[in-house]
This record gives sequence, structure tokens and C-alpha cells, in this order.
Amino acid sequence: MLTALTYNAHRIHYDRDYVRDVEGYPDLVVHGPLLALSLLELPRRWAPERAVTAFAFRSRAPLFAPRDIEVTGVPEGDRVVLSAGPPGVAPGMTASATLR
Repeated sequence: MLTALTYNAHRIHYDRDYVRDVEGYPDLVVHGPLLALSLLELPRRWAPERAVTAFAFRSRAPLFAPRDIEVTGVPEGDRVVLSAGPPGVAPGMTASATLR
């Protein structure tokens, strides 16, 4: 379980019947902090010689498994504007990272 990495045992991350029948979502909800880590990985890979000195993220909408999730980043000087979501749809999570 991916949620086991952060000790999150909420059923929306692993019980499809519960998430559909009780919560009313179409499928499992992707764990938000796992998405944040995916976003943080982008500047580390894009600019490995630069340290991330600040990082902030905001969940805007739930993302559901097993859909594809596109992680993107746009450099703006010492900052990288990041987003994650299904291709062609408004992002479910946005973030920014400041690089040294």
C-alpha cells in the first residue's frame, strides 16, 4: 500500500467498494502527500546540482486511480511552478519549489 509509507490507513486509498458506495468517488483517491513527493522529485531530476530551499503545495481536487497523472514544471528564475493531474484537465495539485 502506498499509503502505508505515511501511515495513512484511510479507506479511500485502498477500498474500492467503500470509496464508490460510501464516499461517492469514482475510484480510489491518490494520496495527496505522495503526489507532493512526485512534484518535489521533478526539480531534483531537472536540476540535480541545485538544492530545493523551499517547497509549498496545495491540493485543488482529488485525483483518482488508475488514471494517468501528468507531473509538469515550469522554471521561473529560482522558482519552479509545478502541477499534477490528468493530461488535458485542470491540475489536482499545484506547487512551487525554490532552488538555490
